[in-house]
Amino acid sequence: MSLLVRKIQQAKWLQNDILHGEPVSGDAITNCLRTRNNTLSTWEIPAESQIEEAVLAIVAAQEHIDTIDVVVLQRDEIEEVATLRKSPGATPVKDLVNSHVDIADVNYETLGEVARAIVQKFREEKVFRWTARRIKGLLADAVSSGRLALDDLAPGLRRKLAQGGT
Repeated sequence: MSLLVRKIQQAKWLQNDILHGEPVSGDAITNCLRTRNNTLSTWEIPAESQIEEAVLAIVAAQEHIDTIDVVVLQRDEIEEVATLRKSPGATPVKDLVNSHVDIADVNYETLGEVARAIVQKFREEKVFRWTARRIKGLLADAVSSGRLALDDLAPGLRRKLAQGGT
């Protein structure tokens, strides 16, 4: 049973008291479930203990080092309500490119089902915050181990890593 990891903004989801039945805010849907070509990007991991692999794939493709939130979804639960399709991920971490999975053919109903799954993960405490400091360490480790080339990062990330410290 594998897992799918997606970056979200916790604050958008918690604008309303979703833990006690209030509806999900429009901001959560339009910001965190914004589609591209009717797909939602996720990263597949075999177990929650490997969440940093998905986080690395996500943050290595960003322009800046910022605190992020990610939600961990059960692949089989999403597969029940949506089409999943493997596709090369947009990350400079070459050994993670093939761990990318699109939630495909997304429509209004699919977005609602994915939103319901995310709300459930908030209730199960399967939403995780990664601080900028922790992300910087993750990226630095990937560069020092040779998994990630410094030159493959956006200029802002390169500068931040080159500065050292936090």
